[in-house]
Amino acid sequence: METNTIGPPSNHMEFDKAYSSLSHWMWTDTRIPSELKRLIETNKPQTSLELGCGLGRFSKFMANQKIQATGVDYSTVAIEKANKRVANERNKPTYLVGDVTNLEILSEPFDVSFDIGCFHCLNKEAQQNYVKEVYRLLKPGGTHLIWALDESPSNMKLTPEYISDIFGNNFQLQKSQRSRRRVVFVASHWYWLIRK
Repeated sequence: METNTIGPPSNHMEFDKAYSSLSHWMWTDTRIPSELKRLIETNKPQTSLELGCGLGRFSKFMANQKIQATGVDYSTVAIEKANKRVANERNKPTYLVGDVTNLEILSEPFDVSFDIGCFHCLNKEAQQNYVKEVYRLLKPGGTHLIWALDESPSNMKLTPEYISDIFGNNFQLQKSQRSRRRVVFVASHWYWLIRK
């Protein structure tokens, strides 16, 4: 799938097409990251928000830890598949179709939020709107965890300095760490941001 950097209003058709076929497996990593497990251990959240949840695997993991988990994705197909996968689960996440740059569908503050591969798909304007939404939806002192490529699909350089700058004065970049998340190595980082 050719990945385009998106911004509102973005065309979700490419993502719907990918999630309708097997092509999304080329860029999907199904392993539960140790960083996500650490987010739970460190913060002991009761609620979590996943931005760009895709098929919902990570929010499902959160729900299995008895966390009230919500996952949001722009792809209707991905959310339909995510809901089917948890239909018979006892601890179900809530999956919603939504734009991570405008989440007016949500209002409750969350203990933690995370994003594993969505932020780097946004253009700068969309990233700024995303940051506003994370600030609005995350409790003060809450952690936002991001995994992002060092170079976005549109060749935007994402560095710890860039992340710290775009999240501005309302967040503190607590930690950044180089990552080898995917089987085929692509330069990437994990970022831990604390809402002030």
